[in-house]
Amino acid sequence: MSLQIDTAQNVGVDYEIASIGDRILAQLIDYAIYFGWILTVTGLKASIFADSFSQTWMLTGLIMLPIMLYPLVCEYFLDGQTVGKMALKIKVIRLDGNKATLSAYLLRWLLAIIDVTIFSGVVGILTIAITGKGQRLGDLAAGTAVIKTQASISLEHIITPALADNYKPRYPEVVQLSDNDIRTLKKVLASNNEQLMETSMHKIESLLGIHSLDTGDNFLRQIISDFDYYAHIQSA
Repeated sequence: MSLQIDTAQNVGVDYEIASIGDRILAQLIDYAIYFGWILTVTGLKASIFADSFSQTWMLTGLIMLPIMLYPLVCEYFLDGQTVGKMALKIKVIRLDGNKATLSAYLLRWLLAIIDVTIFSGVVGILTIAITGKGQRLGDLAAGTAVIKTQASISLEHIITPALADNYKPRYPEVVQLSDNDIRTLKKVLASNNEQLMETSMHKIESLLGIHSLDTGDNFLRQIISDFDYYAHIQSA
Protein backbone atom coordinates (compact mmCIF):
# COMPACT_ATOMS: atom_id res chain seq x y z
CA MET A 1 0.00 0.00 0.00
CA SER A 2 1.38 3.42 -0.91
CA LEU A 3 0.58 6.99 0.04
CA GLN A 4 1.10 9.97 -2.27
CA ILE A 5 2.59 13.03 -0.58
CA ASP A 6 2.69 16.41 -2.32
CA THR A 7 6.06 18.10 -2.05
CA ALA A 8 6.60 21.85 -1.79
CA GLN A 9 6.63 21.93 -5.60
CA ASN A 10 3.20 20.23 -5.65
CA VAL A 11 4.76 17.12 -7.14
CA GLY A 12 3.28 13.87 -5.87
CA VAL A 13 5.75 11.31 -4.51
CA ASP A 14 4.71 7.83 -3.45
CA TYR A 15 5.75 6.47 -0.06
CA GLU A 16 5.12 2.94 1.13
CA ILE A 17 2.86 2.92 4.17
CA ALA A 18 4.16 1.06 7.20
CA SER A 19 2.21 -2.16 7.57
CA ILE A 20 0.25 -3.07 10.70
CA GLY A 21 2.82 -5.81 11.28
CA ASP A 22 5.70 -3.32 11.14
CA ARG A 23 3.98 -1.03 13.62
CA ILE A 24 3.18 -3.88 16.01
CA LEU A 25 6.78 -5.15 15.90
CA ALA A 26 8.08 -1.62 16.49
CA GLN A 27 5.74 -1.33 19.48
CA LEU A 28 6.95 -4.66 20.86
CA ILE A 29 10.56 -3.45 20.65
CA ASP A 30 9.57 -0.33 22.56
CA TYR A 31 7.79 -2.53 25.12
CA ALA A 32 11.04 -4.46 25.54
CA ILE A 33 12.76 -1.16 26.33
CA TYR A 34 10.04 -0.41 28.89
CA PHE A 35 10.59 -3.83 30.46
CA GLY A 36 14.34 -3.27 30.61
CA TRP A 37 13.78 0.10 32.31
CA ILE A 38 11.43 -1.47 34.87
CA LEU A 39 13.96 -4.19 35.68
CA THR A 40 16.73 -1.59 36.03
CA VAL A 41 14.78 0.66 38.38
CA THR A 42 13.33 -2.13 40.52
CA GLY A 43 16.76 -3.71 40.70
CA LEU A 44 18.04 -0.54 42.36
CA LYS A 45 15.09 -0.39 44.75
CA ALA A 46 16.79 -2.15 47.63
CA SER A 47 19.77 0.17 47.66
CA ILE A 48 17.87 3.43 47.08
CA PHE A 49 14.37 3.10 48.51
CA ALA A 50 13.11 2.02 51.89
CA ASP A 51 9.83 0.23 52.34
CA SER A 52 7.68 3.25 53.02
CA PHE A 53 4.44 4.31 51.38
CA SER A 54 5.75 7.66 50.09
CA GLN A 55 8.94 6.19 48.66
CA THR A 56 6.97 3.41 46.98
CA TRP A 57 5.04 6.09 45.15
CA MET A 58 8.32 7.78 44.22
CA LEU A 59 9.53 4.48 42.77
CA THR A 60 6.31 4.07 40.80
CA GLY A 61 6.66 7.58 39.39
CA LEU A 62 10.29 6.98 38.48
CA ILE A 63 9.23 3.89 36.54
CA MET A 64 6.06 5.13 34.89
CA LEU A 65 6.84 8.73 33.98
CA PRO A 66 9.69 7.93 31.51
CA ILE A 67 7.58 5.14 29.98
CA MET A 68 4.63 7.47 29.51
CA LEU A 69 6.74 10.25 27.95
CA TYR A 70 8.98 7.95 25.89
CA PRO A 71 6.89 7.95 22.64
CA LEU A 72 6.37 11.73 22.65
CA VAL A 73 9.97 12.63 23.49
CA CYS A 74 11.49 10.12 21.06
CA GLU A 75 9.29 11.05 18.12
CA TYR A 76 9.88 14.77 18.66
CA PHE A 77 13.65 14.60 19.02
CA LEU A 78 14.30 11.64 16.68
CA ASP A 79 12.35 12.99 13.68
CA GLY A 80 9.24 10.87 14.01
CA GLN A 81 10.83 7.69 15.31
CA THR A 82 11.12 5.70 18.50
CA VAL A 83 13.81 3.06 18.90
CA GLY A 84 11.29 0.46 17.70
CA LYS A 85 10.42 2.52 14.62
CA MET A 86 14.12 2.95 13.86
CA ALA A 87 14.64 -0.80 14.02
CA LEU A 88 11.73 -1.40 11.63
CA LYS A 89 12.74 1.56 9.41
CA ILE A 90 9.44 3.41 9.73
CA LYS A 91 8.67 6.98 10.79
CA VAL A 92 5.92 9.55 11.32
CA ILE A 93 5.47 12.30 8.72
CA ARG A 94 2.83 14.90 8.01
CA LEU A 95 0.57 14.33 5.03
CA ASP A 96 1.98 17.44 3.36
CA GLY A 97 5.43 15.85 3.41
CA ASN A 98 6.87 18.17 6.04
CA LYS A 99 8.34 17.21 9.39
CA ALA A 100 5.62 16.72 11.98
CA THR A 101 5.29 19.47 14.59
CA LEU A 102 5.29 19.13 18.37
CA SER A 103 1.52 19.65 18.42
CA ALA A 104 1.08 16.79 15.94
CA TYR A 105 3.22 14.47 18.06
CA LEU A 106 1.30 15.57 21.14
CA LEU A 107 -2.05 14.70 19.54
CA ARG A 108 -0.75 11.27 18.50
CA TRP A 109 0.58 10.70 22.02
CA LEU A 110 -2.66 11.71 23.75
CA LEU A 111 -4.92 9.68 21.48
CA ALA A 112 -2.69 6.62 21.88
CA ILE A 113 -4.55 6.21 25.16
CA ILE A 114 -7.61 5.26 23.08
CA ASP A 115 -5.82 3.71 20.12
CA VAL A 116 -3.44 1.51 22.06
CA THR A 117 -3.70 1.59 25.84
CA ILE A 118 -7.37 1.30 26.83
CA PHE A 119 -8.43 -1.15 24.12
CA SER A 120 -5.11 -3.03 23.84
CA GLY A 121 -4.45 -1.73 20.33
CA VAL A 122 -7.72 -3.00 18.83
CA VAL A 123 -9.02 0.50 18.01
CA GLY A 124 -5.69 1.46 16.45
CA ILE A 125 -5.50 -1.67 14.30
CA LEU A 126 -9.10 -1.30 13.09
CA THR A 127 -8.62 2.39 12.28
CA ILE A 128 -5.39 1.71 10.38
CA ALA A 129 -7.12 -1.01 8.36
CA ILE A 130 -10.19 1.13 7.60
CA THR A 131 -8.64 4.50 6.73
CA GLY A 132 -6.65 3.21 3.74
CA LYS A 133 -3.73 5.49 4.65
CA GLY A 134 -2.41 3.52 7.58
CA GLN A 135 -3.71 6.08 10.08
CA ARG A 136 -4.88 5.42 13.61
CA LEU A 137 -7.06 7.97 15.42
CA GLY A 138 -4.00 9.90 16.55
CA ASP A 139 -2.76 10.16 12.97
CA LEU A 140 -6.15 11.31 11.71
CA ALA A 141 -6.28 14.06 14.33
CA ALA A 142 -2.66 15.12 13.77
CA GLY A 143 -2.69 14.90 9.96
CA THR A 144 0.13 12.37 10.01
CA ALA A 145 0.90 8.91 8.68
CA VAL A 146 3.55 6.29 9.37
CA ILE A 147 5.65 5.38 6.34
CA LYS A 148 8.66 3.24 5.56
CA THR A 149 11.89 5.22 5.53
CA GLN A 150 13.38 3.08 2.78
CA ALA A 151 12.32 4.61 -0.52
CA SER A 152 10.21 2.32 -2.68
CA ILE A 153 12.00 3.79 -5.70
CA SER A 154 15.76 3.78 -5.72
CA LEU A 155 17.41 6.90 -7.14
CA GLU A 156 20.11 4.63 -8.54
CA HIS A 157 17.52 3.60 -11.12
CA ILE A 158 17.98 7.03 -12.64
CA ILE A 159 21.47 7.27 -14.10
CA THR A 160 22.46 10.73 -15.20
CA PRO A 161 25.00 10.32 -18.01
CA ALA A 162 28.30 12.17 -17.75
CA LEU A 163 28.05 15.56 -19.38
CA ALA A 164 30.12 16.19 -22.50
CA ASP A 165 32.92 18.76 -22.30
CA ASN A 166 31.05 20.98 -24.76
CA TYR A 167 27.68 20.55 -23.01
CA LYS A 168 25.48 23.65 -23.27
CA PRO A 169 22.64 23.99 -20.75
CA ARG A 170 19.25 24.94 -22.08
CA TYR A 171 17.66 26.29 -18.91
CA PRO A 172 19.91 28.52 -16.76
CA GLU A 173 16.88 29.07 -14.52
CA VAL A 174 17.54 25.66 -12.90
CA VAL A 175 19.89 27.39 -10.46
CA GLN A 176 16.71 28.35 -8.58
CA LEU A 177 16.13 24.67 -7.74
CA SER A 178 17.59 22.82 -4.76
CA ASP A 179 19.19 19.41 -4.41
CA ASN A 180 15.95 18.16 -2.84
CA ASP A 181 13.99 19.40 -5.86
CA ILE A 182 16.25 17.38 -8.16
CA ARG A 183 15.95 14.30 -5.96
CA THR A 184 12.17 14.64 -6.23
CA LEU A 185 12.37 14.89 -10.04
CA LYS A 186 14.55 11.77 -10.13
CA LYS A 187 11.90 9.92 -8.14
CA VAL A 188 9.27 11.11 -10.60
CA LEU A 189 11.36 9.81 -13.51
CA ALA A 190 11.90 6.51 -11.74
CA SER A 191 8.13 6.08 -11.38
CA ASN A 192 7.74 5.84 -15.20
CA ASN A 193 4.37 7.51 -14.71
CA GLU A 194 3.81 9.66 -17.81
CA GLN A 195 1.00 11.68 -16.29
CA LEU A 196 3.09 12.41 -13.18
CA MET A 197 6.04 13.45 -15.36
CA GLU A 198 3.86 15.79 -17.42
CA THR A 199 2.38 17.32 -14.27
CA SER A 200 5.86 17.78 -12.82
CA MET A 201 7.02 19.38 -16.06
CA HIS A 202 4.23 21.97 -15.95
CA LYS A 203 4.95 22.72 -12.29
CA ILE A 204 8.65 23.29 -13.01
CA GLU A 205 7.82 25.43 -16.06
CA SER A 206 5.55 27.59 -13.92
CA LEU A 207 8.07 27.78 -11.09
CA LEU A 208 10.99 28.78 -13.32
CA GLY A 209 9.02 30.87 -15.82
CA ILE A 210 10.04 28.79 -18.83
CA HIS A 211 8.28 26.90 -21.61
CA SER A 212 9.25 23.71 -23.38
CA LEU A 213 7.89 21.64 -26.26
CA ASP A 214 9.62 18.49 -24.94
CA THR A 215 7.81 15.52 -23.47
CA GLY A 216 7.74 15.33 -19.69
CA ASP A 217 10.40 12.60 -19.66
CA ASN A 218 12.89 14.53 -21.84
CA PHE A 219 12.19 17.83 -20.12
CA LEU A 220 12.90 16.46 -16.63
CA ARG A 221 16.11 14.79 -17.83
CA GLN A 222 17.20 18.09 -19.38
CA ILE A 223 16.46 19.95 -16.15
CA ILE A 224 18.49 17.42 -14.15
CA SER A 225 21.42 17.60 -16.60
CA ASP A 226 21.39 21.40 -16.59
CA PHE A 227 21.31 21.41 -12.79
CA ASP A 228 24.29 19.03 -12.70
CA TYR A 229 26.15 21.30 -15.13
CA TYR A 230 25.75 24.40 -12.95
CA ALA A 231 26.43 22.44 -9.76
CA HIS A 232 29.70 21.22 -11.31
CA ILE A 233 30.70 24.77 -12.24
CA GLN A 234 30.02 26.02 -8.71
CA SER A 235 32.05 23.21 -7.15
CA ALA A 236 34.98 23.62 -9.56
